[in-house]
Amino acid sequence: MDQVNPCIASIFMKNIDPRLVQLQQKVVEKFNPDKIAHYSVLSDAPPGYTMDKLVDMLKERGHDAIMFLDIDCVPGTRDIIDESLQTETFIGIAQSSNHIRPCSHIFAAPAFFCIRKEVWEKLLKPTFRALPHADVAENVSYTAEMAGVRFKTLFPMSYHRRPEHKRWYLHTYGEYGIGTWFEGGIFHLYQGRFPQNQDLFTKVCDGIVTGKQHSIEWHKSK
Repeated sequence: MDQVNPCIASIFMKNIDPRLVQLQQKVVEKFNPDKIAHYSVLSDAPPGYTMDKLVDMLKERGHDAIMFLDIDCVPGTRDIIDESLQTETFIGIAQSSNHIRPCSHIFAAPAFFCIRKEVWEKLLKPTFRALPHADVAENVSYTAEMAGVRFKTLFPMSYHRRPEHKRWYLHTYGEYGIGTWFEGGIFHLYQGRFPQNQDLFTKVCDGIVTGKQHSIEWHKSK
C-alpha cells in the first residue's frame, strides 16, 4: 500500500465541557509518537456538514487520510490508530439507527471513522450529513454498499449502562450504551455533553493514560 499522510480530526460544539477536549488530547498524544496532525475543531454547524468540509480540505493540508473522533471517543491502543489510518477503504465503530427505519442497518459510525480521500472520491464524495433515510455518516456506508465497496465495522464488546428511556440495539447482534468498548480498543462515551456521564469518561481516560484501571462495572454487549 502507498504511504499515507494522515490526520486526526476531533469535532465538538460549544456545549462540550473543555475537560473532555483535554482528556482526549492526552489519550491521543500517548498513542501518537509519530506526531500525526491532530486537529480539534470547534464548530456550530451540524457534524456531518463539518465532516464533509474537512474531507474536502484534506488535499489543501497535504493529507490523504483522516480519522474522525467524537470528542467523547478515544483509542485504547496505538495499534488501532495505525491499522485504521492505513486502511485501504474505510472503517468505523458499528452502529444502527434505532430511530430511522429499517432500524437494522449496521454502518460505520462517525464517532470513530477513518477513510482515505481517494476512497471518498471513488464513491463520488458521498455526504456525511444526516438525511431522511440515514443518520450522520450512514450515507457513506449506504453508498459503499451500493457500489460494491467493502468496509469494516468494529462491533461493541461491553458497555457501562443502558441509556435512559430507550435501549440501543445493534440489530440482532446485541446492545451498546453509555460508555461502550468496541473491538480494537475503541471507547465511546456517548452523550458526553451530559455532566452525569463525564465522570466515567474521566476515569476511562485516566486509566488509559496512567495504565491504572479504575473499578468500573461493565455489561457484555452480546
